[in-house]
Amino acid sequence: MNSPDDRDRPGSFSPDDWESAAQSGPAGPAPNAPDDVPGSFGSGDPAPAGGQLPRAFAFSTHSAAELLLGIPWAIWSLAVVSTVSSWIFDGFAVVLIVTLWVLSGLLIVVPATEKYIARYLCRLRWPTMLEQQKLDVAWRAVCARAGVDPSYHKLWVEESDSVNGISVAGRSVAVTRWALNNLPPRQLQAVLAHELGHHSGGHPWATLVVFWYAQPARLMVAAFQALVRLSAQIPAVGCLIVAFFLFFIIGLAFQSMVWGSSGGGWGWTLYAIVPFVVPIPLAWISRRSELIADRVAADLGYARETIAFFYDLQSQGEDVARRAAGWRGALYATHPPIADRIRALEIHVQGTAS
Repeated sequence: MNSPDDRDRPGSFSPDDWESAAQSGPAGPAPNAPDDVPGSFGSGDPAPAGGQLPRAFAFSTHSAAELLLGIPWAIWSLAVVSTVSSWIFDGFAVVLIVTLWVLSGLLIVVPATEKYIARYLCRLRWPTMLEQQKLDVAWRAVCARAGVDPSYHKLWVEESDSVNGISVAGRSVAVTRWALNNLPPRQLQAVLAHELGHHSGGHPWATLVVFWYAQPARLMVAAFQALVRLSAQIPAVGCLIVAFFLFFIIGLAFQSMVWGSSGGGWGWTLYAIVPFVVPIPLAWISRRSELIADRVAADLGYARETIAFFYDLQSQGEDVARRAAGWRGALYATHPPIADRIRALEIHVQGTAS
C-alpha cells in the first residue's frame, strides 16, 4: 500500500466493532478456514472467483521476472566484492570472501533468520497485547476468506505515522502503528488482504533476494552519484568523472577489438550501463505487483474498502506529490498512481460482476 503523510482520520473502535467487522461485510459472512490448510499458498495471479487463493505456493510471473532482472545487479556486485577484496587480500582469502558473500544470500531463505530480517532490516516490532488483539481479529477474517491458516504468518507492527502495510520475505506481514490504531476494521482487513496478495506470488522473497545481492553494486552507484553531486559544486571533479567513465567504456570496446572477440567489448560496454538502466524495469514490475495485490484484496471481498481508501488518499493530495516529482519520479516509482489503482480496481470489479 502507499504511505501518505500522517493525517487526522476518525477511527476509534470497540472490541464489539472489531468482532462484528470480522464476521460480516459486503460479501457476507466469512467462511471458516479449513483445518487441513498447510499454510503455504498460491501464485501471484488474482484469486479465483470463489474468493480463495491457490494453496500451492509458487512464484508469480512478475516475481520471476524481478529475479531475472536482479542477475545483472548480482554480477556487478560480484565484481565489486572480488575487486575490493583483491585490493586488501590475495589468493585463497579473496576466493573465501567471495564465496561467503555468495552463500550469505542463502540465509534469507532460512526461517530462523526471518525475525532478524523483520526486526533489524525492516525495523519492525512485535505488537503490544492490545495491538495483537486487533490484528488477530482482522487477520483471522482475511485468512478465513482466503482459505489460509492464520497461524502460518507472523504479524508485526511498523512504528510509523503513515498508512501502510508491509510484506517481508518469509511469513511476515506488518502494518504501521497509525494504520492499526486509526483505520476502520474493514479497511484494516483490506490492507492485510493486499499484503497477503504479495505473499501469494512470492514477491517479498524476490524483492529481498534482489535487494541483498544488489547491495555492493548499489553502493558503487551511490558513490558515483555522490561524486556527480560533488561535481556540480566543483566542475573540475565532474570533468574527471565523465572522462574516467568514457575512457572505461571505450577501453572495454577497444580491448575487445584487440583480442579479436566478436562483439565482446560492445557487450561489456552495454553491460557497464546496466546498473543505471535495470532499476527502471524493476520499478515497473513493482508497480504491476501492487496492482495484482490490489486485485487479490478485491477478490477476497475488500474491493469497496480498497477503492474507498484510495479515493480518500487521492482527495488528500497523494497524487499531487507524485506529479510534483516529474517524469523521473514516475519512472522509478515502485507504486502506481492512486488514480491508476482506482481505475484498475473499478474495471476489474466491473469485469468480475459481469
